[in-house]
This record gives sequence, structure tokens and C-alpha cells, in this order.
Amino acid sequence: MPTFRKIVRLALLSLFLAACSSEMTAPPALVFDVTANAQTNNGGLFYFIVRSSNDKQFVLESYQDVAGKAFSDPPDTNQIGIFSIVPGTKQECTVSPPAQGTIALYFLYTQPGSQWKKLLSTPLANKYNINLTATSQVEIREPKPWYLSWF
Repeated sequence: MPTFRKIVRLALLSLFLAACSSEMTAPPALVFDVTANAQTNNGGLFYFIVRSSNDKQFVLESYQDVAGKAFSDPPDTNQIGIFSIVPGTKQECTVSPPAQGTIALYFLYTQPGSQWKKLLSTPLANKYNINLTATSQVEIREPKPWYLSWF
């Protein structure tokens, strides 16, 4: 027959384990390796913005909407990273992604073309390689794991 102390200990242990298991852990950092050709944006500085978004918001937002929120005061709550990109360089940009939702990438070029924004599909990878061409086209790749790099 269990003693009162054993019952209390088991109850406290159960409560502790339940509390630990219900805590949400933060998702791992999201890394973007951005390589911009020297002629991207005609060689001029531009901005790379990472925002939490959803499909509808992504489709409806215009270039002017996103650009207006980039440096707004108070800051846009959906914006999780803003980086200045110098053409001809490779930069590592790291953000803390939201616990849930979609990530949208915006490239604020001087003269935006059709490729100024991209939506990342879920589940998200931990790292993306982004190549920005001389014509400001955006190429996004997930790096292959080391064991697939031979293929």
C-alpha cells in the first residue's frame, strides 16, 4: 500500500513532467546565404526583408506596402529581419522564424521586376542559398545534406 509521501511525490513529479512537456521550444534559427551578382539592382545597394506572412497577405501586398513598412515607426510586427545587400558580395542573414506560419522574402530593388518577392513553403529548412542574378532574378535553393552532395 503506497504511503502518503509516495503519492505526493508521484503527483509532484507528474505535474513537473506535464509542465515541461507543454512548453513550446523556439524553432531553430533560419539562415539565408545571399549571393548578389555585382550587377544586381544595377550595382546599387538594396534591402532584403524577411516577414511572417500568409498566402492571402502575400498575394495582396504591393511593393509600396512592403517598402512603407520596412522602416516604419513603430516597427512592423510581422517583420523578422531586414538586411542591406551590397551587390557583388555574399552575406549570411540569420533570423528567428515565428513558431508557426509562412515566411515571405522581399527584395526592395530600385526598379522591382516580377521577382521582388518569394514565399517559402512549409516545412521550412534551416538554411537557404539565395542567388540574385544580374537581371535581379531570385534563385532559392536548399543546400543538400552532405550525404547527397555527390549526386
